[in-house]
Amino acid sequence: MTLQSDLRGRATTPPQAGTINWRVVVLASLGAGLEFYDFIIYGIFAQYIAATFFPSDDPMVSLISAFAVFAIGYLSRPLGGLVFSHIGDRAGRRRSFMASLLIMTGVTLAMAVVPSYAAIGLAAPLIFTALRFIQGLCVGGEMPGALTYVVETAPRRAGLACGIVIFCANTGVFLGTSISALLHGVLAPTAMEDYGWRIAFAVGGVLGAISVVLRRALEETPAFRSMRQRPARLPALEIVRRFPGPLLVGIGVAALVQAYNGLVMVALTPYLTKVAGYDPVSASFAVNVAVGLLSVAILAIGWAGDAVPRRYLHRIGAAAIALGAYPAYQAMIGHSVDIVLLLAAIGLVGAFANGTFGALLTDLFPTEVRFSGVALAYNIAAAIFAGLSALITTWLLSATGDPASPGLYLTAVAAFAFLAGLLHRRYAVRLA
Repeated sequence: MTLQSDLRGRATTPPQAGTINWRVVVLASLGAGLEFYDFIIYGIFAQYIAATFFPSDDPMVSLISAFAVFAIGYLSRPLGGLVFSHIGDRAGRRRSFMASLLIMTGVTLAMAVVPSYAAIGLAAPLIFTALRFIQGLCVGGEMPGALTYVVETAPRRAGLACGIVIFCANTGVFLGTSISALLHGVLAPTAMEDYGWRIAFAVGGVLGAISVVLRRALEETPAFRSMRQRPARLPALEIVRRFPGPLLVGIGVAALVQAYNGLVMVALTPYLTKVAGYDPVSASFAVNVAVGLLSVAILAIGWAGDAVPRRYLHRIGAAAIALGAYPAYQAMIGHSVDIVLLLAAIGLVGAFANGTFGALLTDLFPTEVRFSGVALAYNIAAAIFAGLSALITTWLLSATGDPASPGLYLTAVAAFAFLAGLLHRRYAVRLA
């Protein structure tokens, strides 16, 4: 039996559910998938958003402006994590992520209908940027909330439960890339720039509304209901004051997933088409293969993480990415390996980190501040290692002249994550 500690460091036994309700786990995870779909399609359709809201004589300047707004969505995530985790640790997990999903749904529908720069001038990019900021706030609470909820609902199968959350999130990304492939296949480039990308946002809003209805059946977690310790008045401050070590380790553990997802799921399709010279259909298909295999493999790794120490699985993924990222980008540029096979391998390797990091994060914090601890670690990592990834790699491409330089960035982050993973056991309140 695993042990937790309360805010005063005393050992406590986590509540154990008699029967794991996998339907509840899946319902809690669906919101993560839909919110990631809503969030990720911005990056997928960045070139069309750039032309619509940030027109410029230089297409690269226009695209950089769009990616800067993309980064705003990541930079606002820590603030959203603070707000929604505060609600979650004090008023309940369910109430927090119901609110985040409801707001996210409305914002995504609004983004689908914002008039272009040509129609309303400067107001267009300002409105779109504000909506992107709110998107980031909501996602900042959704994933940490879902991870916390499923771990407290199925504590004995935390690895698989978190794997289902990440699987659903990546399925949302897979849905986004699939819709991108479909739209590119049936619409002309001018139609895509005019209204095609808006269809993807509208689909996300509709699916979000359906998820809100389904989530109403969820109840509060057993761990939160039976918590004897009074909720901290300011949970996030309690994390910074009493758990700085676990917080830093959590940021490191999550860093690799954030950088990997930012580069592979968001930036890789435009990279393959604009830098590596692949046609859009081939690039979209190859990325779909990577995301699809990643999603399936995450379930297997999450399941394995309940049988063997998942910190070891995370280290395997970090080491493999650190050693293979730069050669993989060189292979993309040189067209020396079939792109589908290469991205299939990238997807499978990424599952080792993606399938374990969620449970590793929840292992670092006790029930009373778990939501806040997970949210801070996850969202700080997102802001630094995912939100700035597109800008950093664009700068690297320009500064070094090396088209494979994004691989250097991913290598550095993977090395950092590996080192953080070595310290996980020291700080975990539950052995992983």
